[in-house]
Amino acid sequence: MRVSIYLFRAEANSFEELLRDFPEDSRAPQKRGLKEGVDLDCEIWVLPAEPREPKWAAMLSKLTTVSDLKNSNNSVAILFQVNDRYFAVCFGYAHAMLNHELIEPEFGLRVTANMADPFKVAAIQVRTLSENSRQQRSQTASRTRVAEFDVEVEREWLRYLKADVSDGVNWASGVGGSQSLSLTTKMELSEFPTLLSHLLDQFASEAYKEKFPYIDNFVPISAGDPIIGKLWSALRDAILAPQGKKLGVACPDDLLGAEVGYWKIFGDRKRNREPIEELDLESMLAQIPTSDLEEKLPKLKIIPIDDSDNPMRTKRLLTDYFVFEQNIAGETYALCLGQWFKIASDYVQEINAEVAKIEDVTKEIKLPDWLPDVDGKYGDEGYYNDTVSTSRGYIPLDARNFLIGGPHQKVEICDFITSDLDFVCVKRMEGSPTLSHLFSQAAVSADLYAANAVGQGKHAVGYADYIKGLISSKWGNDGSEVDQSKRMVLAIATEKAGKIGDLLYFFSKVNLVQRVSDLRKSGFKVALAKIHRPENPSGH
Repeated sequence: MRVSIYLFRAEANSFEELLRDFPEDSRAPQKRGLKEGVDLDCEIWVLPAEPREPKWAAMLSKLTTVSDLKNSNNSVAILFQVNDRYFAVCFGYAHAMLNHELIEPEFGLRVTANMADPFKVAAIQVRTLSENSRQQRSQTASRTRVAEFDVEVEREWLRYLKADVSDGVNWASGVGGSQSLSLTTKMELSEFPTLLSHLLDQFASEAYKEKFPYIDNFVPISAGDPIIGKLWSALRDAILAPQGKKLGVACPDDLLGAEVGYWKIFGDRKRNREPIEELDLESMLAQIPTSDLEEKLPKLKIIPIDDSDNPMRTKRLLTDYFVFEQNIAGETYALCLGQWFKIASDYVQEINAEVAKIEDVTKEIKLPDWLPDVDGKYGDEGYYNDTVSTSRGYIPLDARNFLIGGPHQKVEICDFITSDLDFVCVKRMEGSPTLSHLFSQAAVSADLYAANAVGQGKHAVGYADYIKGLISSKWGNDGSEVDQSKRMVLAIATEKAGKIGDLLYFFSKVNLVQRVSDLRKSGFKVALAKIHRPENPSGH
């Protein structure tokens, strides 16, 4: 028998708290009594499904009578109390009945990791926290170890793990889990208090730290955790007083590069709110009410609109667009994509140490400030890059793509190349997804240079040969000098004071460390540089 099992947080004190509230006019779960002689500390709740006509009935009705054909999928949740903790054993869609604010967020993952044979992993799923849409699930036909899967488990949030159990466990075979635990067992439901007691022991065990030490790098925080209130309060304080706070705006990854006409914020019944033409922190904060923020912030939503006034994506909570980091009682917490995470202290130290090793060449290359024009408006990234290239005699490459695999597969080498053979890539520090795009762009370009990949059309030459030709035509350097001296400079524009490596959002640092490793493998030296972009243009 295969079952799905949820564990409720220790704050759950009674069966009455375990189910969510149902509106009076909705289908609500029904409690079923136990048969005479059944001695279990449990409650059984059934959610009967309304019989519905199958989706394929409309097509079949053209050939025969189908009015008597109905489908239904009933759901059952058995709530157990074992050793002062509460469990839900679910069948069908019974998880929809549960009060998810009280559920342990990584019960299934932790138990699976403790029970798993590390050499018999069947499937794994990770998510890159700094990018909205990237989730990767890998599975193999035969059981193997995690190293055989093409995933960056140390740099990404491990969402799901499936494996055979270790030797010595005779009450279960296959396990898999994330929030819930999917478990195959031959035990009868009447024996489940014993099984659940075993699972509590597995949940408390730290055996996983030796087999899968990276699991604790990122731990999602459930909505019912007492720390959540303090974190949302810290975010509201940062919105009201953002100076010196690690607060930013992250455009969802599926919108990077999209031609958004403007953004519209709504949800608090404010009339005549101005649209946001440029998605940045300053514009966002100007639209957020400063009074009654605790009540209004959860209601605010945002939607991107194109130039024809049509929605480009579905509306989302405004808080989904914020990137925020906060230290409380010596622990580091981060908000990304609407989810709060606790980040392991030793992992924070490890990543910060790696970032500190990256050379900062801000004073060396002295990139000019990103200043507004006479009307007080900032030029876009392309304007800044072209202005710098023209004034300093650099090779301008922003939006001048190299065609590598056809008209729809093009690569931007960098934004400009300096006479010191720095390949400079420029981005504003708007949020983790934007910076991840910057780091990825640099890594892809460096990889193509190392392979000297041949382009197409007017670029039917080797990638590295093409770049060396540009440099030779401009300054006369030969190819060997370029190979020896080339350096990728990641230039990030911000109004914030301090070294750029210290200012980065933690998830950006994680991505940066990985990409710097990739860049070095491709033969590039790597450096960071800060571009000053003053917040208040009135002084210039």
